[in-house]
Amino acid sequence: MPRSILFAITLIAAPAFAQPFAPDAGRAPPSPEMPPAQVLAQFHHDEINLLALRGDAHSLLAAALMAQADAGDPSRPRVLQTQALLARAQKATDADALVWWVTAAHDCHGKSKNCPREETQAQLEKADPANAAVWLWALQRARQAGDETIARAALTSAAQAARFDDYFGSLTVVLYQAAGILPVEENILRASNQADVSPAGFKLTYAANVAIALPHPYLDALNAACKDAATDAGVAQDCIAVAQKLADSGSLFTRGFGLRLLLQLIPGGAAHDTAAVRARTLAWRMQHIGELGARLADDSRVTGIYMQALSASGRESDAVDAVLHNQGVAPEPPADWQAPVAESPAQP
Repeated sequence: MPRSILFAITLIAAPAFAQPFAPDAGRAPPSPEMPPAQVLAQFHHDEINLLALRGDAHSLLAAALMAQADAGDPSRPRVLQTQALLARAQKATDADALVWWVTAAHDCHGKSKNCPREETQAQLEKADPANAAVWLWALQRARQAGDETIARAALTSAAQAARFDDYFGSLTVVLYQAAGILPVEENILRASNQADVSPAGFKLTYAANVAIALPHPYLDALNAACKDAATDAGVAQDCIAVAQKLADSGSLFTRGFGLRLLLQLIPGGAAHDTAAVRARTLAWRMQHIGELGARLADDSRVTGIYMQALSASGRESDAVDAVLHNQGVAPEPPADWQAPVAESPAQP
């Protein structure tokens, strides 16, 4: 299952939307002769610079994520690079759990060890202790360090937490709003390599593409921890509790991961059957929102429905359901509908 339903849209426009993650193509003002990739690179460069002038945490956070495109560009001033912008976001008076969540992902980018950093993990636990996802970062860190005692405690903390939130929806909203700091004009739309994309669709696709890029190694850590469930009843109980929270979360990818893990952990019976029905329903909704992907990018009215629901709750699932309802798609599959062949169980 893709990281987000919008992943299908970003694949359609991969040549254009891959540019924010490559070195900036240049600094000259956009012109009719400038290649499309350079037009987009310059546009995002200007957005980053304007966002960096603001002092609120979310603007700085968006700028920091956008600036990852310039990671290999020696001409970008250090104060406008990701690490410096992220540090400013952390120190802002309105810094929240989302800032520290992105920091944790940044700490764990690539082959980083002992991540998130101890300070990052402490700030996350302070900002959002009721979020099971925060404790899965602790699980990830402990397993990297080879500390099985702390890892086991982190799994229990995740199981006892009230909910799971990977912040995908909230981060997409922040990036979407930040992407509106400059008007999306016709030359930008032409350069995006999407024939009919609307300004709103351009911003949504870009925002989702940046949010999708965050790593989630804590799910690998959860998979590894739950391999002991077959021989340890306590681990099994905690893993089922965490998987249920994932299955109830607002991120469609995380829901799918949680349901696949539940189907692995729960023996046959009513609870297993319920999880299977939920997995089938999720596959139905994923298939149909995927079919509506082009409309979501091209029709500003449909984009507006998606963004209004996403902004209200921060849950991708709510935004998808709102679009499906608007487009007349039944929320549940018919009895004779067959779901696509499932992926390997519980693989992110």
